[in-house]
Amino acid sequence: MKSLTQFTFVFVLSLSFICSLPPTYATPFRMYHVHIVNNLPGDFALHCQSGDHDLEARILHPNEEQLIRFKVNIFRTTLFYCAARWGERYKQFDAFRARRDEDRCDNVDCYWSVRDNGFYFSNDNTNWSLEYTWE
Repeated sequence: MKSLTQFTFVFVLSLSFICSLPPTYATPFRMYHVHIVNNLPGDFALHCQSGDHDLEARILHPNEEQLIRFKVNIFRTTLFYCAARWGERYKQFDAFRARRDEDRCDNVDCYWSVRDNGFYFSNDNTNWSLEYTWE
């Protein structure tokens, strides 16, 4: 009976702790969607990967999208990075970095618009900010 009481106490304490965490910490296994859209006048090459997944290089045609779906790991170290090439222009960028993007992608969708002057970010697919420029 004593061990059942101890288990119940630890369980209730743990549950209380989890419920008191901000939403990002309380749901570390949420499914995120990163949308990378080609808003260039022509094709560009994109190669995205994480430490665990290589999405392989592909060509995105104008208005085409690369969708990356994943869950953030418990340590919040999830990182998806991409290399993009458009003609002579090149850029490596972090498409999703857990500690940076969990909160700013609070609706679990992150959007990237690839344009002739750089890479724009949005968390609502309406308001955009320039995050990276081509090299």
